[in-house]
Amino acid sequence: ERDSMCLSTVYNKSAAPENLVLRNVQKIECKDGQILLTDILERQVAIEGEILMADLVGGMVVINERIAS
Repeated sequence: ERDSMCLSTVYNKSAAPENLVLRNVQKIECKDGQILLTDILERQVAIEGEILMADLVGGMVVINERIAS
């Protein structure tokens, strides 16, 4: 049962404005080293990397994007 909607802001490396990846994220899926972010307008961003931290009460997620070599 869902009582309220929890949205998050996703940052790369640290929670700083210049590291913003996507706001109003409603869903995060991780598969095969990729993070798939979906916002409330159903826009999606796929990133190679890992989740470093998720503060669900504060609505913030920090990821570490891997740069392809």
